[in-house]
Amino acid sequence: MNWFVRNVLALNIFVLVMALSWIHGGTRPDLLVPVIPWLAFFVLQLLIVFPQAKSTEDLTEARQRVWRSFLRDPLTWIALLLVIYLVIPLFNVAGEPVFDEAAQRWINPDSFVTWLPSCVKADEHAVVLLWFAPALLAALAARHGLLKRGKRLLLEMICWNGTLLAALGFAQLISGTDRLLWLLPLDSHFFATFGYPNFAGAFFTLVFALSCGLWGFETTLALQSQEVAVTQAQKSVFVRQRMFLPMVLNFLAAQATLSRAAILLSSLVLVVFAIYMLAYTWQRITQSSRVKIFASIFLGIALMGIALMVFRFEGFSNELRTISPQSVIERVSGTGYYHTRVAREIYQDNAVFGVGGWGYPYYQLQYMAPEDIKRMQIQGGVNVHNDALQFLAEHGYTGFALMVVCALMLVWPLWVAVVWLVGNSFKISRKDVDCNSPAGHWFYCIPVPLAATFIGTAATVCHSMGDLPFRNPAVLTVWMLAFACVPGWIPVIKRQRKSSTD
Repeated sequence: MNWFVRNVLALNIFVLVMALSWIHGGTRPDLLVPVIPWLAFFVLQLLIVFPQAKSTEDLTEARQRVWRSFLRDPLTWIALLLVIYLVIPLFNVAGEPVFDEAAQRWINPDSFVTWLPSCVKADEHAVVLLWFAPALLAALAARHGLLKRGKRLLLEMICWNGTLLAALGFAQLISGTDRLLWLLPLDSHFFATFGYPNFAGAFFTLVFALSCGLWGFETTLALQSQEVAVTQAQKSVFVRQRMFLPMVLNFLAAQATLSRAAILLSSLVLVVFAIYMLAYTWQRITQSSRVKIFASIFLGIALMGIALMVFRFEGFSNELRTISPQSVIERVSGTGYYHTRVAREIYQDNAVFGVGGWGYPYYQLQYMAPEDIKRMQIQGGVNVHNDALQFLAEHGYTGFALMVVCALMLVWPLWVAVVWLVGNSFKISRKDVDCNSPAGHWFYCIPVPLAATFIGTAATVCHSMGDLPFRNPAVLTVWMLAFACVPGWIPVIKRQRKSSTD
């Protein structure tokens, strides 16, 4: 019971992540509305009432500490501004554009207050609020309400949640069902609870990268100091290698989604992380250990390749053949897609506030040329397939700037920590990180989970340039929580005091 009380906030945040990922991949607002607001409210309540307390403080002192840090955090106020910005259009509805047959022109109705943000339909705009408000609240709760051990626990549970979803996806593939969760019939390819392959691909690619970081940390922990090496040796192999299964299954899941972006990006993440791990361990291990590493890498790649061949994912080879430098450039640049041009024109005409959440599909027709209408995309045509452009078109530079600043507020403390770790004028007060270890170099001062987080979140940003991962609350929430939880692996940094003789 004591363990549950200490970690009740982390568990509640985890339940929120599970709900967003298991309820139709977070894409059914009608199913999310009865659940997500309540879970978000519980997160806020537990943040205030039951934050994790340090060993030197009681619960009252912990509440005061968390409340002070919460109020002093710039992210709190930027997030509040973004939520208010997204709430205003719910009461300032403009309505759908109308085509005037007599005048042969489109008429875009004005909202009640023209100098405030507006939307086309309040219920559809509210979906965007359902994405951002819980994700930001979860990130703030993890950032301030959890101690380092709580952040580590939460991120590990998120990786295991991806593993369970991957297992579900493979079970559905093996059974040959054409029904999501064996209940809802779908015509297109789906994986796990995600009906859209690119949502599934972005989710599993991100969780795969995070799993790599946690596995890499446990694997290299014994290299940090002799004392930690002895402690690690006392653990069972299962405990030391517990993150190997999430790493493998989440990678295979990213491939099995048949998302071309996920196939490419998860493979790139694998290659980059493998090179990183070799560089991280090469100078700090014996020759025999190097041979074991090469054997492990070869075995892991071989197992993944065998799994791909054994399961014979339908359409995998076809999707693989379509991946080429030209196709990647076309997708990222928007060349050949009318959505990119249309979104830019909508943004130019509504630059300050945009046209409201999910306003793009209502405004796109008036910006389409006759040739565009002839080859109009039906399935998936309500999206620009470029997150930045769609957010600009729907929320203007005001809303988009608030979103970007929220992301920067999450990244900035990590970047500052990296600068501090790289700089040699700071003292690390943790025994499991030793910058003066063999081959003592700044490279070894950066925790492996931190490097993996930057790799995985960068992959999601790259994916967003040619699709829409940030328009899925499951991906968005995990992306934000990754930045909020990875400080659990960053050592406490104290400035070195100069002696009087200096």
